[in-house]
Amino acid sequence: MNHYQQPRIEPPLSEWSDLLAARNRFAPGESLSGLRIAARRRLVDSAEQFVLRLNGIAQQAGLPEIACPVLTGDPTQQPLVMTGHQPVIFHSGLTFKYETAERFAADQNAIAVAVVIDTDEGDVGRFEYPEPADATTAGTANTHVPPLHVVSGSLSQPSGTMAAAALKPSSEIPAIADKVRAALASVDRRTSGDFAHGVLQNYARLSEASAAALESNLIMRWRHGIGGRMLELPLSAIAAFPETLELTAGIIQDARNFADGYNRALGDFRTRHNISNAANPFPNLTITDSVCELPFWVLDHTRQTRRVLQISGSGGTTTLLADGELTETTTGGITSQALESLLLRNVQIAPRGALITAFLRLLFSDLFVHGTGGARYDRFTDEFIRLWWKVEPTAFVMASASRYLFAEQRTALEKQDLLAGSLRDLQHNPQRSFGTGVFSQSVETELQSLVRQKQSAVEQMRNAHADGRSAREIGREIQRLSDRIKAAVTDYFEPQLAGLAQVTQFHRDAVNGRTYPWFFFPPDSGNPRH
Repeated sequence: MNHYQQPRIEPPLSEWSDLLAARNRFAPGESLSGLRIAARRRLVDSAEQFVLRLNGIAQQAGLPEIACPVLTGDPTQQPLVMTGHQPVIFHSGLTFKYETAERFAADQNAIAVAVVIDTDEGDVGRFEYPEPADATTAGTANTHVPPLHVVSGSLSQPSGTMAAAALKPSSEIPAIADKVRAALASVDRRTSGDFAHGVLQNYARLSEASAAALESNLIMRWRHGIGGRMLELPLSAIAAFPETLELTAGIIQDARNFADGYNRALGDFRTRHNISNAANPFPNLTITDSVCELPFWVLDHTRQTRRVLQISGSGGTTTLLADGELTETTTGGITSQALESLLLRNVQIAPRGALITAFLRLLFSDLFVHGTGGARYDRFTDEFIRLWWKVEPTAFVMASASRYLFAEQRTALEKQDLLAGSLRDLQHNPQRSFGTGVFSQSVETELQSLVRQKQSAVEQMRNAHADGRSAREIGREIQRLSDRIKAAVTDYFEPQLAGLAQVTQFHRDAVNGRTYPWFFFPPDSGNPRH
């Protein structure tokens, strides 16, 4: 994985196997233990079928078959490693997380499952790419690329939830591919543009085969070695499992106590971790005299909408509301069977926020691999699992890294920024950097001579003061030497810094961008493919 920069793996990868082995200490109550056994079997079976179905779509689109054995097996005998993300076009941080999870699972003879968070809203097909900016509004700071800015494109059509997003018509995608290739060629990334063009042309073939945007994103990254050996399954499918519905119904039946405990746990967590923002790690649930919010979505798959679940009840009647709109009313409390009946109407209750990984870790995973964001909020999930379910949660870890399309230019810009920030110290104390290669040999030799002369003059001033003699002329000499040192340093670095003031934030964003899509990094640039 040496093609990545700034990798972060916490705790160190060498400790992950111990965390995985500790799964045997997961000893919940009898009912939850039974749910977990059944849920793990159902997860693996369902994920295998999902992968087979997507492979069938790829074949229909005429994409060549790639033999890549998946990391599956018997969940009663093998550990289960999980990760997950929205079904968007991945950037380097996500590819690193998936590659790390996949390789670790393979090394441990574990089953690997990635959860597709298809219940979120957003543009599944969106990606960013750089193109030249107006040369009068940006500078390059000697970074060997034209002034840049970042623009966005999309392969998908507007929709509600990510599960419902469709690809753009196959007739429109080639023009997008041509535009991206031309933009990358214009910023001296022709190889990246050619590779991206080929990938995007395959999206057009998938669109011709009526593949959804979610399906297409998974198929294309699988085919290029990004999570290609992992089983995958959408969260909406997992939320419909009988075991998930039973957990969900249990929370709804005790809605107010759950919401009260959730809010108290959030408050305690913020206090312990000195978090002042009331929205972090998650907002509090709203509780009034008449309704109680719960951390679930009400998904209407027919209308392609999602709304917040609220519970209202009186006189033995429980009412489910979706942002205030009546969804279901039942006498004697909501049961898992009642939630199954909602599914027949194409309406689904699915977890959101902290409850997503709480459910995944309670029912399925022995080790969950997060990125940086998930690792921050799952500290709270740990504490709430202990508080509400009275069990010790299985472990989570974190893996993330970056790749930069303009890595050399980014390094050059960083050096120039560092130089600009340290210029004052270099002007007044150049001797601190002697021997480090900051100065050329000739400039360093000149500066060494000036510094020696200045030090000698300073010593003469001390002696004059000690003898009670005037040191006015010596002081003038010290100032002249200081000015010569400053001028020599400034003259040396001025050409290197000449363009820095002209660099716009747009150009910086383009050079420093770490969210460019995976298909901007062709295999010959170091990205491994199966």
